[in-house]
Amino acid sequence: MDDNQRIDFWLLALTLILAGMGLVMVYSSSMYLSIDKIGSGSYYFKRQTMHLVIGLLVMMFLTRVNYRGFANIGTALLIVGYVMLCALLIQNQIKGIWVNRWLRVGRIAFQPSEIMKVILIIFLAGTISNMGEKVRDFKRGFLPLLGIILLTFVLVFLEPHLGISVLLLISGLYILFVGRAKLIHMIMILVPVFSSIILLVTRVPYMKKRWEEFISPEMAYQIKQSIISIGSGGLFGVGLGNSTQKYYFLPELHTDFVFSILAEEIGLIGAGILMLLTLMYVLRGFKIARQAPDMFGFLLASGFSFMMAIQVFVNIGVAIRLLPTTGMTLPFISYGGSSLVTYFIATGILLNISKQGNFEMRLSRELGARRYRRVFT
Repeated sequence: MDDNQRIDFWLLALTLILAGMGLVMVYSSSMYLSIDKIGSGSYYFKRQTMHLVIGLLVMMFLTRVNYRGFANIGTALLIVGYVMLCALLIQNQIKGIWVNRWLRVGRIAFQPSEIMKVILIIFLAGTISNMGEKVRDFKRGFLPLLGIILLTFVLVFLEPHLGISVLLLISGLYILFVGRAKLIHMIMILVPVFSSIILLVTRVPYMKKRWEEFISPEMAYQIKQSIISIGSGGLFGVGLGNSTQKYYFLPELHTDFVFSILAEEIGLIGAGILMLLTLMYVLRGFKIARQAPDMFGFLLASGFSFMMAIQVFVNIGVAIRLLPTTGMTLPFISYGGSSLVTYFIATGILLNISKQGNFEMRLSRELGARRYRRVFT
């Protein structure tokens, strides 16, 4: 059977549909901003199309590279990730910039924190699968892995990027949990870790401001405009391209708040379809995890799926004022090359795990059938 026939068709189809919806929404939400800043209504659309093509090529390449190879390079990838995060902090210090998440190398700029989402999961999945039962040992297994997770959290937090740093922390702890770390060890660290995060949020000025705006009866301007945008769409929306909130009423509309524009233009029905497609993607990812041929594949697939679910929940939660603003994008929908390519990488690995799992399942069935024929014929 041809390799392409073994790829999980449903996950691939869901990915392409979501990316297509994202391309449409980037064009619609950024058109006025693009005209005003660049002089061309398609500037952000063209850039996102380029990111999409790169992401697709990387994804298709990864479907043909056995995912098990990543288990051997997890530590090397982690070191590269830390070098990029430290380089970003040094770059910001030299330039005297307080808030910047973009590392510039020549003419290329990217967000190391986005790439760390894939790197951390690969490292943890590979290390835990090699450790076996040692992950249940507090000193030799659990504590070193927790140290890696916390170091990653701190480096991303210092950018500063609270949203992605907490996402990395939660996802890392989730992989420890499904990787069979002891529950008592998890409980022991949850209280001090999250108490420290709350303390940081109340001490760092811009984070404290976001929290105060969230709990204040007078909502922050950004959140208020997001709610207006979603409410204006009603059930069926005002039509693609007809949003009024994109005329400088709603900041970050093509990145952090693209869901609000989507809900305004294609209504609650369209927003519901998006959430359903995302849910199907996540469930498909967890199904691939259950059918993975080994522990490494299981941890990779479940880690990527969990991270996707949390990021979507947080982005939409911010848009509807369920959560304070975090600066996290909506996977496959928001404008941004680093985020888009990162999720295409994750999808490529998921597709490869499904392909390997399907192949080994068929091989097992064929071997079983041969043994049956030898015994009974």
